[in-house]
Amino acid sequence: MASDSEEASVAVVLDVGAYHLSYGNSGEDAPNFSKLATVTEDGTNDGKAPINKAKLVDKERMDDIIKMAVCDLDVRPEEKNLLMSNPTAMSEQDKIALIEIAFEGSQFPGFLTLSDATLGLYASGRTSGLCLDIGHTLTTAVPVYEGYPLLGCPSLLISPISGLKLEELLKKLNPKLTELDSVAMSAVKKQLCRVAEKESFMMVEDKSTEFVLPDESKVSVGNEIERSTEFLFSPHFFGVKSPGCHEMIYNSLHKVDPEGHREIIENVLPMGGTTMIPGFAKRLELELLGVLDYEFSVVNPKNSSEKEHMAWIGLHSRRTFDI
Repeated sequence: MASDSEEASVAVVLDVGAYHLSYGNSGEDAPNFSKLATVTEDGTNDGKAPINKAKLVDKERMDDIIKMAVCDLDVRPEEKNLLMSNPTAMSEQDKIALIEIAFEGSQFPGFLTLSDATLGLYASGRTSGLCLDIGHTLTTAVPVYEGYPLLGCPSLLISPISGLKLEELLKKLNPKLTELDSVAMSAVKKQLCRVAEKESFMMVEDKSTEFVLPDESKVSVGNEIERSTEFLFSPHFFGVKSPGCHEMIYNSLHKVDPEGHREIIENVLPMGGTTMIPGFAKRLELELLGVLDYEFSVVNPKNSSEKEHMAWIGLHSRRTFDI
């Protein structure tokens, strides 16, 4: 049984993204709660999260989420610390706003926020590497050295490639998917999509598959579940001006002092639900082999739960930090 002092040191751990949020106590192995960040207090999914494209766009909603976490976890915030993730590309101004919300809104005595890129590496047992984070509304590539994202140089790259754009592309390729809500589209993407070999993606045979949606209705899908994912590596084929994921990693690495290249590129970490699509890690590795002169390793946790909650696990691993 924990002593009073140990109990008081337990922190609330909160990971909020543009689509998904999770929270729990730092002593747990997994989040106690996992929800959509776009659902309001009354249960309505209005499609709006407090964070969008790495910006804090709704302070009131963020305050509500923190208070919801406090209520659901049945904790007294004045006796806890708050550990929270933040998008790697978030501005210092927005980070300060998060601090104000934590202190003024919920009266936490201590607060620590760390970038998603840093937390992902912590979750994988590493402190240095290059993190490719495909989020719901944007993608970032950034080198991290000894736990610190290298944000002061132009190595942080931001792209409009995102999980949301991939879902929009799926709907464009298959109009039958147009009426599906975000939950159903996420299910289609995660359970049906796959990444093809580069030389074969345009020649995928068009076979129809019937898919049962979360509400038990059915929809037919074809080769768009494989054609669409080429967007992640060749966005220009779909009218989006952006380097592909492998090119983002290459470009980000080469904006760092060459002396640090080998240590950083040893660990390439893909993050985000979209990187869980079967074949993504293998395709990324093959593409990087064609452009990198250094030995590297694509960190790819086999456990899907670990992959989905990397930022939360990274926060959990830092629960002993003095904050």
